[in-house]
Amino acid sequence: MDKKDNNISSVIEAMFKKYRLTQKITEVKLVGAWEKITGPLIANHTSEIKLVNKTLYVTFDNAPLKNEMFYRRFMLLEAINTELGAGSVEKIFIK
Repeated sequence: MDKKDNNISSVIEAMFKKYRLTQKITEVKLVGAWEKITGPLIANHTSEIKLVNKTLYVTFDNAPLKNEMFYRRFMLLEAINTELGAGSVEKIFIK
């Protein structure tokens, strides 16, 4: 049974690569886990999350929070890669 599951996951992964869906799947996972990663306060003030070529663009609607997140972006990067897997996101831009 494990061998069959492994073959199915290999086929799905190959399909994602062929149709270039891997980045979009990562973005969807990130949006789904954003509140878990950042907490409810930060998640409520996040207005946009976009992933382009392993670079995360995050927009906040609160200036002091935006400033705080700018200084904590490396901690945020580590938390994201812990949650989604190493190398999922390489850079973060706070807007």
